[in-house]
Amino acid sequence: MDDFQEKVRWYSRLRVANLFNVQPDSLSLEAVFGEALKAAFVSDFRANEFEQLDRDIKDVADRQILKELSSGALVIRTVGDYCDHMVRCYRTKPSEVMRVLRVAK
Repeated sequence: MDDFQEKVRWYSRLRVANLFNVQPDSLSLEAVFGEALKAAFVSDFRANEFEQLDRDIKDVADRQILKELSSGALVIRTVGDYCDHMVRCYRTKPSEVMRVLRVAK
């Protein structure tokens, strides 16, 4: 695996861990959103964890990936799926991925 892929995977996992308030090392790539990772109470004033992840996923996606998401051809169910998505998007929108993952320059 390329160095950039490992870096993007690490920061993607860290992003999910921070959103769900868990330790990154305890977060399995197989953890399923909605089962192993549950969102907090939804408020009209604050986005919950799933809404933030959804925003992340769409913010970094290019037109082709957005089509795949809307058609159901691409479904992100696990932490690993989220990490894979970020690695894929990094190839076309590296600065956007780093911004979403909150990686300092």
